[in-house]
Amino acid sequence: MTDDTAPVTPYAGPLSLVVALASVAGFLDAVSLARITHTFVAFQTGNLVLVGLDVGRGNWSDAAPPALAIVAYLAGSALVPTVVRGAAGVRRVIVARLLGTTIGLLLVEAVLVAVVCGLGPGDAPGRVLRSVCTVLSGVAMAFQTPVVRTVDGVEVSSTFSTGMLTRLGQAFGALPDVARRRRESAVARVLGATVLAFLGGAVVGGALLEPLRNATIFVPVVALVVIGAATVRTTND
Repeated sequence: MTDDTAPVTPYAGPLSLVVALASVAGFLDAVSLARITHTFVAFQTGNLVLVGLDVGRGNWSDAAPPALAIVAYLAGSALVPTVVRGAAGVRRVIVARLLGTTIGLLLVEAVLVAVVCGLGPGDAPGRVLRSVCTVLSGVAMAFQTPVVRTVDGVEVSSTFSTGMLTRLGQAFGALPDVARRRRESAVARVLGATVLAFLGGAVVGGALLEPLRNATIFVPVVALVVIGAATVRTTND
């Protein structure tokens, strides 16, 4: 069930869109955690665990980066209703604003990394730049998340997967029930594809990190430009 009273409507979209966006989020999380920010920027549940772990160990300074990512994501989410409200309910405009903001923030991050650290074999971002990148990426992922929240009536997310894994497991468990098999097969298809896309994006990010180093941060920007252009062109008002 979707929450029709939520400040932002749970927008429906095609499976291809959520798969593409989940791939970008998985890629960005992998690259960010391993090199750019040393935190997750989409998977905020992971950041909550990192904060708790570091606080429990008394490592307050280590808890700050993932805590900053959480705050950035919350701040970005708080801004989303205002941005959506200004689009007057026109779906194409909403998609353009959400993805345009995401692209703009990630592009600023990529340029900062390139200018400060260089590309290729350049140094990884220092503490101050990591914090700036954490904020930019966290807010960007908050704007990407509401672009599509349902596919064929199935609730999805392009930036986190724990809830989807729960529902996916339930769908698998319900498959023996003949009366529910058709619907649960559709649920398994949508959620399975989305979770695998997130994983696949992370795998590609990990594979490209060594040869591209800092330049990997430009990959999500290019991917989102392509995704955004295709989505806006095919989205009905």
